[in-house]
Amino acid sequence: MNSYETARRQYKPNQIRFLLIAESPPPEAPIQSSRQFYYTDRIRKDDRLFTNTIRALYPETLEVPEQTLQEEKASWLRRFADDGFYMIEALEESQLHEVTKKQRQEKITQSTPRLLERVKELALKDTKLILIKSNVFEAAAAPLRKAGFTVLNNELLDYPGRFNQRAYREKLAALIKTV
Repeated sequence: MNSYETARRQYKPNQIRFLLIAESPPPEAPIQSSRQFYYTDRIRKDDRLFTNTIRALYPETLEVPEQTLQEEKASWLRRFADDGFYMIEALEESQLHEVTKKQRQEKITQSTPRLLERVKELALKDTKLILIKSNVFEAAAAPLRKAGFTVLNNELLDYPGRFNQRAYREKLAALIKTV
């Protein structure tokens, strides 16, 4: 088991109400990445997925400085888990930045049978799935629905990169309110 999976499992809820599925896990150290969701020992100024997910789910954090959210990351991850949220990735291996969207999409499509197995291990009958990033939504939404899972989003949920942070927060918050 890799170190990211070990970090993630520390915050696994007893019952997963919402399973968020992003694209791929962060790279192993020392490679820098803005995808450090479950790492609490790798504080980054631009941990966009973590920061924007927490801000979408917990409106009281909208005005909290990013540095403070990072310093309090472990407690926010515990609250995330206590509220029944858990995040996995469609791919089990990190993707280099140079990998194209088409290549990523192909990898997700090829990995869909394994993703279905993993989701079956984690999700209960009433667990709601939220797919993050266009290539995850486009490749995995239909197979997950066909397998009987409830995918909340009917359109892509933008990855909170440099330009989509507000759209991500608004769409994620709206999805959670539908339940």
